[in-house]
This record gives sequence, structure tokens and C-alpha cells, in this order.
Amino acid sequence: MKTNYKISLFILFLTFSFILSNFVLAVTVSCSKGSTLCDPFGNQTIFDIIQKIIGYLIQIGAPILAVMVIYGGFLILTAGDSPEKVKSGKDVILWAVVGYTIVLCSWGVIYIMGQIITGKQDAFIKQ
Repeated sequence: MKTNYKISLFILFLTFSFILSNFVLAVTVSCSKGSTLCDPFGNQTIFDIIQKIIGYLIQIGAPILAVMVIYGGFLILTAGDSPEKVKSGKDVILWAVVGYTIVLCSWGVIYIMGQIITGKQDAFIKQ
């Protein structure tokens, strides 16, 4: 059970380091135009920033979901006669799907919030 915790922590660390490296790269590119004080967000609204963060989470979450489902299936296949291992494999698959579902639902929540606050019907649809 301790190895599951370590693997999950490692995957979480890789995810946040990937997001942080993309943000630092974007700030470096936008600030290299010679200005002394630059806007790291590039004149974006809070909804644009949250939308980009959720977009990254969806892109990163899909491969993590696939890996966790494969890992849960591996636990079930190698369980033998142990019902505890079968249950732990099912739990890994269940919570991976629940976590990714929450990330996908957050996209809908931010879309609805953008429509309510901005009053525009297509607040997040880019032309």
C-alpha cells in the first residue's frame, strides 16, 4: 500500500513540475521583449487563466488516467485469490476515473461561471 502512495506522489510531482515549467517558459518569452516591467499573464482575464490551467489538467490527466487504469488492471490480474488486492485494484480504477471526471466537470463549471459573470452567451468560444 505504501508503494501506491509513492507512485501517486511521484505522478503528482511530475504533473506540477510540467505545469510550472510551461508557466515559467511563457513568462520568459513574454518578458524578453525588452520591457523593464512586464505582465506575466499577457493582459488576460482570470477566466482565460483558469481555462488554460484546466486545459493543461485535462491534457495531463488523460495519460495519467490511462496509466492508473492499466495499473489497477494489473493489480486485479495479479491478485490471485486475494480479495483485498482485487478491491485495491478496483479502487485505483474507480478513483482515477472519479478524479478525471472532476477535472472534466471543472471545465463546465468555469464555462458557466464565465457566462454568468460576463453576461456573454459565448464567453469562452474563441473565434
